[in-house]
Amino acid sequence: MTSSYDSVNHCVTRVIDEANRLKDGTPSAGLRDALNALAERQAESQLESDHEVERQLADRLDELNSAPGAGFLAVYLGARVESGADPNISGPSILQAMLRFADAFELPPDDDDDAPIDSSAVIGLELLGQGLVAHVSRSEPLLQQMSNDTATIESLERVEHISAGPTWVLELLRKRSGELLVIHVADRRGFDVEYNNLSNCFHLFTLLQAALQGMRLGNGGTVDSDLVAVASGDAFHDAADSAWWHYGVGGYPEADFGGSVWGEATPDTIPTIDGRQVILLWPPLFQARSWDAGFFSPFLQASPPKVSVINELDPTDVQNWCERLNLPTIKSKRRWRFW
Repeated sequence: MTSSYDSVNHCVTRVIDEANRLKDGTPSAGLRDALNALAERQAESQLESDHEVERQLADRLDELNSAPGAGFLAVYLGARVESGADPNISGPSILQAMLRFADAFELPPDDDDDAPIDSSAVIGLELLGQGLVAHVSRSEPLLQQMSNDTATIESLERVEHISAGPTWVLELLRKRSGELLVIHVADRRGFDVEYNNLSNCFHLFTLLQAALQGMRLGNGGTVDSDLVAVASGDAFHDAADSAWWHYGVGGYPEADFGGSVWGEATPDTIPTIDGRQVILLWPPLFQARSWDAGFFSPFLQASPPKVSVINELDPTDVQNWCERLNLPTIKSKRRWRFW
């Protein structure tokens, strides 16, 4: 008598065979039929709870020689993760498949713009990247593993300019989340701030200014709603922003370029003081720095950027921090308005 697992295994074999025939990113009728049959068999076998389908498909991704086929199954598994499946079951296998096709890709010579490119591999890497992002954005262990693996990053960077898939994955690895202590030096006000999924400090500055615009801080202003939409990934068009303040690091007790938080750097470069990342808001120095929406992209739906003010510090706590950081007493220009 055939067991439920054997029946599912037979359907998985059919899916793998059909995926191996795929030449581009469009699933064939045979592959669609095989996936539908697999879903029906899974429902009949009541194997949903132990993720047997994800496990079997993931275990056999290394049998695929078709990059688009592997990519389509990565997207299929990614959709299941988005619906609640465990990303740690299929994520590592998708990563290995992506690295296998990335390492095998033959780059064209730098001086030959007309050299042929394996379009099948380009499509496959894009789909693999799409599926992998769905997994990594929901798996902290996988995210940390990849972020700390130099070989993985080098393999993806090698083909980053060839296909969007590696670019999406690398962008996800470059994003940072954390908490900040933000102190407005002149007003002697402080805020606990949380930031999520940011890869550079220019992006942080824009969303931080948006989060603080209702606080009536010296030298503050109003952020255009269209700019906020672009910075949050809700709109996609040209936009630009400029700094309301000079952004300084916590260990530098004066407004000086030597103590700047650099916009091009990642947020995790902001130094910590007593275990906390600290940004100091000083009156602007000379002409304020400006940047465009290029620092907000690419947007990944699986990891939307966000900056939130969690709490305003008690005046006593702010004063304690100011004394600890040896901050001077200064004045700032009032720019905020009631409208």
